[in-house]
Amino acid sequence: MKFSASNLSLEHRLAYRFSILAAQVTRCTGDLYRKHGLTIGGWRTLSIIGRYELIHPGSIAERTSVDADKVTRAVDRLVANGLVARKTDARDRRRIVLTLTARGRRVHGEIDQVRRVTEERFLSALSREEAARFYAALEKLEAQANRIFASRGAWRAIVEGTSASMASAPAPDKRHKAGAAR
Repeated sequence: MKFSASNLSLEHRLAYRFSILAAQVTRCTGDLYRKHGLTIGGWRTLSIIGRYELIHPGSIAERTSVDADKVTRAVDRLVANGLVARKTDARDRRRIVLTLTARGRRVHGEIDQVRRVTEERFLSALSREEAARFYAALEKLEAQANRIFASRGAWRAIVEGTSASMASAPAPDKRHKAGAAR
Protein backbone atom coordinates (compact mmCIF):
# COMPACT_ATOMS: atom_id res chain seq x y z
CA MET A 1 0.00 0.00 0.00
CA LYS A 2 1.44 3.34 -1.05
CA PHE A 3 0.63 6.53 0.77
CA SER A 4 0.75 9.92 -0.83
CA ALA A 5 2.15 12.70 1.32
CA SER A 6 0.19 15.23 -0.69
CA ASN A 7 -3.12 14.05 0.79
CA LEU A 8 -1.98 13.49 4.40
CA SER A 9 -3.32 16.22 6.65
CA LEU A 10 -1.50 16.90 9.89
CA GLU A 11 -3.91 14.69 11.84
CA HIS A 12 -3.04 11.73 9.59
CA ARG A 13 0.74 12.04 9.77
CA LEU A 14 2.39 9.23 11.67
CA ALA A 15 4.93 11.28 13.65
CA TYR A 16 2.23 13.72 14.74
CA ARG A 17 -0.11 10.95 15.92
CA PHE A 18 2.66 9.04 17.69
CA SER A 19 3.79 12.23 19.45
CA ILE A 20 0.24 12.88 20.66
CA LEU A 21 -0.09 9.30 21.96
CA ALA A 22 3.32 9.47 23.62
CA ALA A 23 2.44 12.79 25.27
CA GLN A 24 -0.83 11.38 26.62
CA VAL A 25 0.86 8.29 28.07
CA THR A 26 3.66 10.38 29.56
CA ARG A 27 1.27 12.96 31.00
CA CYS A 28 -0.56 10.11 32.75
CA THR A 29 2.56 9.21 34.75
CA GLY A 30 4.18 12.65 34.95
CA ASP A 31 3.31 13.16 38.63
CA LEU A 32 4.94 9.82 39.45
CA TYR A 33 8.16 10.97 37.74
CA ARG A 34 8.08 14.27 39.62
CA LYS A 35 7.51 12.45 42.93
CA HIS A 36 10.94 10.87 42.41
CA GLY A 37 12.60 14.04 41.04
CA LEU A 38 12.65 12.73 37.47
CA THR A 39 12.00 14.41 34.16
CA ILE A 40 10.72 12.49 31.15
CA GLY A 41 14.28 12.28 29.84
CA GLY A 42 15.48 11.18 33.27
CA TRP A 43 12.93 8.37 33.34
CA ARG A 44 13.83 7.33 29.80
CA THR A 45 17.50 7.11 30.80
CA LEU A 46 16.74 5.35 34.09
CA SER A 47 14.52 2.81 32.34
CA ILE A 48 17.24 1.97 29.80
CA ILE A 49 19.82 1.56 32.56
CA GLY A 50 17.38 -0.62 34.52
CA ARG A 51 16.73 -2.81 31.48
CA TYR A 52 20.30 -3.15 30.20
CA GLU A 53 22.63 -2.57 33.14
CA LEU A 54 25.61 -2.62 33.08
CA ILE A 55 25.44 -0.22 30.15
CA HIS A 56 27.76 2.35 28.59
CA PRO A 57 26.38 5.89 28.24
CA GLY A 58 26.91 5.77 24.46
CA SER A 59 24.61 2.76 24.24
CA ILE A 60 21.86 4.78 25.91
CA ALA A 61 22.20 7.47 23.26
CA GLU A 62 21.91 4.82 20.52
CA ARG A 63 18.90 3.12 22.09
CA THR A 64 16.99 6.34 22.69
CA SER A 65 18.03 8.42 19.66
CA VAL A 66 19.01 11.16 22.10
CA ASP A 67 22.21 13.16 21.64
CA ALA A 68 25.10 11.97 23.82
CA ASP A 69 25.42 15.33 25.60
CA LYS A 70 21.79 15.14 26.74
CA VAL A 71 22.31 11.58 27.96
CA THR A 72 25.36 12.76 29.92
CA ARG A 73 23.34 15.53 31.58
CA ALA A 74 20.52 13.10 32.42
CA VAL A 75 23.03 10.61 33.88
CA ASP A 76 24.67 13.40 35.90
CA ARG A 77 21.27 14.26 37.45
CA LEU A 78 20.49 10.57 38.14
CA VAL A 79 23.87 10.13 39.85
CA ALA A 80 23.36 13.34 41.88
CA ASN A 81 19.92 12.06 42.97
CA GLY A 82 21.37 8.74 44.11
CA LEU A 83 19.55 6.66 41.51
CA VAL A 84 22.51 5.62 39.33
CA ALA A 85 26.15 4.78 39.99
CA ARG A 86 29.06 5.07 37.58
CA LYS A 87 31.53 2.19 37.71
CA THR A 88 34.70 1.34 35.86
CA ASP A 89 34.06 -1.24 33.14
CA ALA A 90 35.78 -4.46 34.27
CA ARG A 91 36.50 -5.38 30.62
CA ASP A 92 37.87 -1.99 29.60
CA ARG A 93 39.09 0.15 32.48
CA ARG A 94 39.09 3.26 30.26
CA ARG A 95 35.30 3.18 30.06
CA ILE A 96 32.52 3.51 32.57
CA VAL A 97 29.32 1.55 32.91
CA LEU A 98 26.12 2.60 34.60
CA THR A 99 24.10 0.66 37.12
CA LEU A 100 21.13 1.38 39.34
CA THR A 101 21.69 2.01 43.03
CA ALA A 102 19.41 0.33 45.59
CA ARG A 103 17.25 3.47 45.57
CA GLY A 104 17.35 3.50 41.77
CA ARG A 105 16.08 -0.10 41.70
CA ARG A 106 13.16 0.78 43.98
CA VAL A 107 12.21 3.84 41.92
CA HIS A 108 12.66 1.97 38.63
CA GLY A 109 10.56 -0.95 39.89
CA GLU A 110 7.74 1.29 41.07
CA ILE A 111 7.54 3.35 37.89
CA ASP A 112 8.08 0.39 35.58
CA GLN A 113 5.21 -1.50 37.21
CA VAL A 114 2.88 1.48 36.77
CA ARG A 115 4.02 1.89 33.14
CA ARG A 116 3.37 -1.80 32.44
CA VAL A 117 -0.13 -1.69 33.92
CA THR A 118 -1.04 1.52 32.08
CA GLU A 119 0.32 0.18 28.79
CA GLU A 120 -1.61 -3.05 29.24
CA ARG A 121 -4.78 -1.05 29.82
CA PHE A 122 -4.02 1.19 26.84
CA LEU A 123 -3.38 -1.76 24.51
CA SER A 124 -6.49 -3.60 25.72
CA ALA A 125 -8.33 -1.72 22.96
CA LEU A 126 -6.67 -4.14 20.52
CA SER A 127 -7.42 -7.82 20.06
CA ARG A 128 -4.47 -10.26 20.20
CA GLU A 129 -4.41 -10.37 16.41
CA GLU A 130 -4.55 -6.59 16.10
CA ALA A 131 -1.76 -6.21 18.66
CA ALA A 132 0.41 -8.75 16.79
CA ARG A 133 -0.14 -6.89 13.51
CA PHE A 134 0.49 -3.55 15.21
CA TYR A 135 3.82 -4.71 16.65
CA ALA A 136 4.82 -6.28 13.33
CA ALA A 137 4.06 -2.97 11.61
CA LEU A 138 6.06 -1.09 14.26
CA GLU A 139 9.05 -3.37 13.65
CA LYS A 140 8.88 -2.59 9.92
CA LEU A 141 8.56 1.13 10.56
CA GLU A 142 11.48 1.11 13.02
CA ALA A 143 13.66 -0.74 10.50
CA GLN A 144 12.68 1.75 7.78
CA ALA A 145 13.38 4.68 10.12
CA ASN A 146 16.83 3.24 10.89
CA ARG A 147 17.52 3.07 7.16
CA ILE A 148 16.25 6.42 5.96
CA PHE A 149 16.60 8.70 9.00
CA ALA A 150 20.08 7.59 10.05
CA SER A 151 21.87 10.88 9.53
CA ARG A 152 21.25 14.54 10.22
CA GLY A 153 19.76 16.20 7.20
CA ALA A 154 18.36 12.89 5.94
CA TRP A 155 15.29 14.78 4.82
CA ARG A 156 17.32 16.29 1.97
CA ALA A 157 18.09 12.85 0.50
CA ILE A 158 14.47 11.83 0.93
CA VAL A 159 13.12 14.97 -0.75
CA GLU A 160 15.70 14.83 -3.53
CA GLY A 161 14.84 11.18 -4.15
CA THR A 162 18.32 9.83 -3.43
CA SER A 163 17.13 7.66 -0.56
CA ALA A 164 15.51 5.07 -2.84
CA SER A 165 18.64 2.92 -2.80
CA MET A 166 18.86 3.34 0.98
CA ALA A 167 15.37 1.88 1.47
CA SER A 168 16.49 -1.59 0.43
CA ALA A 169 19.70 -1.74 2.44
CA PRO A 170 19.31 -3.43 5.82
CA ALA A 171 20.40 -1.45 8.85
CA PRO A 172 21.14 -2.79 12.31
CA ASP A 173 18.60 -1.96 15.00
CA LYS A 174 20.76 -0.72 17.85
CA ARG A 175 17.91 -0.02 20.27
CA HIS A 176 16.75 -3.62 20.56
CA LYS A 177 20.12 -5.32 20.30
CA ALA A 178 21.31 -7.00 23.48
CA GLY A 179 24.76 -5.47 22.94
CA ALA A 180 24.94 -3.68 26.26
CA ALA A 181 27.66 -4.87 28.61
CA ARG A 182 26.48 -7.13 31.38
